Amino acid sequence: MSQSPTNSQRVAFLLLGATLALGFIIGFDRLSSALLQLRSRSPSIVVKGVATQNIKSNQAIIEYQLSWRGTDASVGRKNFLAQRDVFQKKLLDYGFKPSEIVVHTIVSNRLEPANAKTTAAIEFDKYARGTVPDFLYYQSFKITSSNIELVDKISREEFVLENDVESYRTDLAFKLINFDDSKKELLEAAGKNARARADILVSGSGSKIGSLMAVAQGVFQVQAKDAIAENSDYDSFNTTSIEKTIRVVVTMTYEIVKE
Repeated sequence: MSQSPTNSQRVAFLLLGATLALGFIIGFDRLSSALLQLRSRSPSIVVKGVATQNIKSNQAIIEYQLSWRGTDASVGRKNFLAQRDVFQKKLLDYGFKPSEIVVHTIVSNRLEPANAKTTAAIEFDKYARGTVPDFLYYQSFKITSSNIELVDKISREEFVLENDVESYRTDLAFKLINFDDSKKELLEAAGKNARARADILVSGSGSKIGSLMAVAQGVFQVQAKDAIAENSDYDSFNTTSIEKTIRVVVTMTYEIVKE
């Protein structure tokens, strides 16, 4: 008559099963590590791929600041507001849409006369120019437009205002927006260029390019057209030129296998 396993026997069987399972897992893990090490020691080649594309800016931003400075605050504010309206009308007459023009809040400031006893040079951006307070009014305009040619045109022109109101151009930028498709195309082209270079380098050696082992994006440059610095290791983004050249670099590592 057979006897049922005792509790101690059941525990022994469980321990044996667990030990075998653990041994299998450890063995499989070591085998996987060995295969990975073997693969990592396989001959490989690292190549860089490059792709360039000429492209035109599709957004322009130009900013102006109007300012007035004097000793009569009420007269100054009246003149400033009148010339501000003249300036804004000029922008509309040029062809800009109201939705393209952002008018910032008017900022006012009062500058007191410097201490009469001071012997240091007076900083007139901090102190009045005479013995009574100076008052300042200034306001910024920001124009964002896809009409690149129009922005380029007015950036070369002078706005002459009256009654001591002055205008200054404070910023001008030509940008690229929504060009993800171009980025994708350039990365694909750079990848193909890297593969072509790898094939050339191993040709005639009795080996061929195998699977791709690693890939990394390198330098991404946007510069004035045909002004790319090919020896640069840094990303760069030009905003001063309408016509631009984009350059993308990728680094790829391929396995080398016998033919």
